[in-house]
Amino acid sequence: MKATTATVRRGDTTETVKPETVVPGDIIVVRAGERVPLDGELLTSSTLVDTSALTGESMPRELQRGDTILSGSINQSTTVDVWVTKPYENSTIARILDLVQNASSKKTTTERFIKRFAKIYTPVVVGLAVMLAIIPPFVGMGDWSTWINRALVFLVISCPCALVISVPLSFFGGVSAASRNGILVKGSNFLEVLNQVSVVAFDKTGTLTKGQFEVSQVLPVSGVSEAKLTGYTGRRGTAVDPPNRTVYR
Repeated sequence: MKATTATVRRGDTTETVKPETVVPGDIIVVRAGERVPLDGELLTSSTLVDTSALTGESMPRELQRGDTILSGSINQSTTVDVWVTKPYENSTIARILDLVQNASSKKTTTERFIKRFAKIYTPVVVGLAVMLAIIPPFVGMGDWSTWINRALVFLVISCPCALVISVPLSFFGGVSAASRNGILVKGSNFLEVLNQVSVVAFDKTGTLTKGQFEVSQVLPVSGVSEAKLTGYTGRRGTAVDPPNRTVYR
């Protein structure tokens, strides 16, 4: 979603720079098919932009002169000039990336418990392993190699690696997998809350659907073939017997 370069207009010339170096008040040029690198105000008469990566809306959005154009959207129609209104660190795309990258800072109850548990348990286990390797040879209960080997076995068996690593890693993997599929999760604590969700409401076309209808099922009555029914429904102005139904999704 992030544009790696921005084309800044300098008088009669243009210069390609990193978006982080552009300051508010600069004018950037966004060609057709390019991703908008920074938030700004449209200076060109009009254009169509694809905002599906930001809003989930599949239909292009028409912008007029003076409208706000958001970073992360794709310019679809023609080359436009954009007056930059925000520095890169305050742009829409930068805030989204910051949310994804810092999602791991919002811990779940399970993760916080595991962290406290590991902070106490791990030093205790390591200390016991060191004592097991040193004390018995000193008191004449065997040679050093035998007890060092036993201490290492004790350390491997007692170390809570699977528990300490698997819990945070599972949440981190869930946040990462969701972001790759265009779903922004603000923290692993919100993934844990999903266990309590029984109903999800979606507010518009574009989140689950693309707004493109297609025939999913044809249900003709007895005596009418599927081919005949679809033939009728494909003719403009042809009446169809109500019991014959074509289901659209």
